[in-house]
Amino acid sequence: MSDTDQSVQVTVLIPKDVYRQVTETAAGEHRQIEDFLGVLIAEGLASHVTVRQIMETVSAQYRDRLELTGHLGQPPNEVLQHLQDLREQIADELYPD
Repeated sequence: MSDTDQSVQVTVLIPKDVYRQVTETAAGEHRQIEDFLGVLIAEGLASHVTVRQIMETVSAQYRDRLELTGHLGQPPNEVLQHLQDLREQIADELYPD
């Protein structure tokens, strides 16, 4: 099965300045615009998935920490107030008047 059998043609409207940047970059890399756009989309999706996975991991770790410290069930404003109080306490210890 060839690459074209696995491809779908898509029409997209993009701003002229973005198109100009794409054409300049594709020319600089000696690539066809269509191929370069395909690579950009694939890399963008991969980056999006990676960032999303990182954020989900960090979020799960934060929920675990809130649960361990007994703050998981607290309203967000109470958690933020607690964090601000801790920040002020640490700042006072590190930088006394």
